[in-house]
Amino acid sequence: MEQPPPSLTDLSADALVHCASFLGVRDLSSLAMTCKPLCRVAYSDAIWRRHFSERWPTQRISSEPEGVRQKYLTRHIAVNQLRCHDPKMAFLTQHPFPHSHILLNKSEAFLAQGSIVQQVIIKSPKDEGWWSDYTLLRHNARITCMRLIPLIDTSLFRNEMQNEENVLVTSSSDRTIRLWWKGRSCRSFKGHNGPVTTLADKLLGNCERKVLASGGEDCTVRLWLVGSSGKRHPLTMTYHGHGKPISCLSVARYKASLLVSMSTDSRVRVWDASSPSSSSSSCVGMTCVSGPPVGMKCHDTQCYIAAGSSVTAVDLRTMQKVSTTAVHLPNVLF
Repeated sequence: MEQPPPSLTDLSADALVHCASFLGVRDLSSLAMTCKPLCRVAYSDAIWRRHFSERWPTQRISSEPEGVRQKYLTRHIAVNQLRCHDPKMAFLTQHPFPHSHILLNKSEAFLAQGSIVQQVIIKSPKDEGWWSDYTLLRHNARITCMRLIPLIDTSLFRNEMQNEENVLVTSSSDRTIRLWWKGRSCRSFKGHNGPVTTLADKLLGNCERKVLASGGEDCTVRLWLVGSSGKRHPLTMTYHGHGKPISCLSVARYKASLLVSMSTDSRVRVWDASSPSSSSSSCVGMTCVSGPPVGMKCHDTQCYIAAGSSVTAVDLRTMQKVSTTAVHLPNVLF
């Protein structure tokens, strides 16, 4: 009599565990739902110990009756909910100013205090000297904004190994904008007739020509060519139209040439950086919201504007207000 062909369950448990060890977490979950024998394989401690050590190489796995799979799931949930047990602590050099801005970049953190930027590099937490810090000193007045832009879009880019690197950009009340790379100020943009108050949240333009937008107390929005080098002046355009200092800048996500600006009187303008070299023709939309400006962020075709105690969504294609959501607190914190 002909023997039936072998099935997965005919293999030894060790062989199944070895095969299943090449599966990802989602595939293991699917395997566990097929039948009881394969569920036991999918729950094997050997498999989940490998996943645990790959995900959190510095964490030790204690032997507890709940099993390694449950420990993995518990830690996965805790990490995504930002729970911390016995966190690492570091006391940075104290300067006589409060922190005004903080920016994270992979294993780095940038903290602004007055005219100073502290760069904290976080190494492996299991090492004794698990962090180091450097002080970036070139601004002569309070830092007003910090952003990260891709190194590849700047004149500092040299080779493909730097494709994933970012450059720190800071604006200051000393009327300058600085690009920082490897702990030093590499470029300085000057042109505002007063303190620079804010920077756009990303670069404007296409792949060939990227510009950085800045706003200032001089009520202007200025565009800087971050890829320029040599004697060429990086300032490419100045937009006039606001009657009050610029408080927020955000680039539209559905069209990379559109820039949304808001001034301290809560008036909003939309500029098209691809328009001819004229400030008046570049303004393609206007609106206003009520309350003092708090923050602004573009998403898809809409721009979300927080002002006073409400958040207003504006459709950038029509400049119509889609919705206004009031909050219970006195003011929005953006």
